[in-house]
Amino acid sequence: MLRCLAHFWLLTVTLSSLFGAPTIEKGEIEGAKFTLARTDKWNGGLVLIAHGLRPEGRPLVADLFPEQLAYKTLLDEGWMIAKTSYRRNGIIVRDAIADLDALRQHITTRFGAPLRVLLEGDSMGGLIVTLIAEREPLGVKQYHGAVAIGAALDVREPNSTLGLTLQPRIPLLFLTNQSELQGPRGYVTSDLQRDAELAPALFRISRDGHVNVNQAERLTAFRAVNAWIDRGRASLPGGAEKTAFFDATVASVPRPSQVTLHPDQRGFDARVIEVSEVYGNVFINAQPADFAAAGMERMTWIQLTANNLKFRVKHGRDFGSVKRTEWVTFVNPDGFYWLARNFADAAATAQLKVGDTVTLRRFD
Repeated sequence: MLRCLAHFWLLTVTLSSLFGAPTIEKGEIEGAKFTLARTDKWNGGLVLIAHGLRPEGRPLVADLFPEQLAYKTLLDEGWMIAKTSYRRNGIIVRDAIADLDALRQHITTRFGAPLRVLLEGDSMGGLIVTLIAEREPLGVKQYHGAVAIGAALDVREPNSTLGLTLQPRIPLLFLTNQSELQGPRGYVTSDLQRDAELAPALFRISRDGHVNVNQAERLTAFRAVNAWIDRGRASLPGGAEKTAFFDATVASVPRPSQVTLHPDQRGFDARVIEVSEVYGNVFINAQPADFAAAGMERMTWIQLTANNLKFRVKHGRDFGSVKRTEWVTFVNPDGFYWLARNFADAAATAQLKVGDTVTLRRFD
């Protein structure tokens, strides 16, 4: 591990404490970029994030969004949040585990040993944290619990013999959409003999999709794993015996409109609040009620204006609402809208960044 740290570079950006913002640090270990967020009052808790499959041609990015509700809440409570890009994109499992281990070791060296480390993984990252949860601890326990979201348990890395044992050694909770229950439910209901305290748990989200969970649901999962570690598995909310899962769905709550409705009520101006560096998807502060107020019905085409550029966008349900490279906008589980291109980079096409204004209007 010391060899890894020899190839480490660090950039620290301290944001104004006047706004309660965390300190953001970026660096690289053995070719894997990382980002971590922390406050001055660290409680010894650490969340390590394992991302999902990314196309090989995209840049290596450790894209951390500390303003998102689940992470912001944990940061406000004194947790540290960290994410690695892994050393390459594509299907990567064994080296991704090594990159997470290296990031944990770097944090220990720099800040001291964490008192509790939770893992969070989406999709392929869900498989990665499941494999870590199954590892036999050597000496001091490195990880204390894991949340696997939309875990892609059937992913196999080429030329690797690494496989699931179905025997987690730490609390492991699957958070899964109802349309993807089969794999996690099979894992949880396996008839293998297990330590009752470490029998994995399954939280179902009553919503179709892949990793289609909102911030409140993520936070619920973190809280549940923490309670499990503190007070035992009996502290988890119980699911019905026949279904072997707990319904952890949290409906998004509409908030006061944040857009500027046009006087003719045929459109509105919205603000970019997040941009995915990996895929170029844009998150805007518009909600379903804003589209309804402007008369923009679902599955109809509308006009987007951004940076004096105009595009034809479908008010759809998901990426599948349009053909490849076409524009689409749809609501996410937190109740706000994604603005994207199917298999293309919307942010680069429209030259969009956080804080920019976009205009959406019905066609005349």
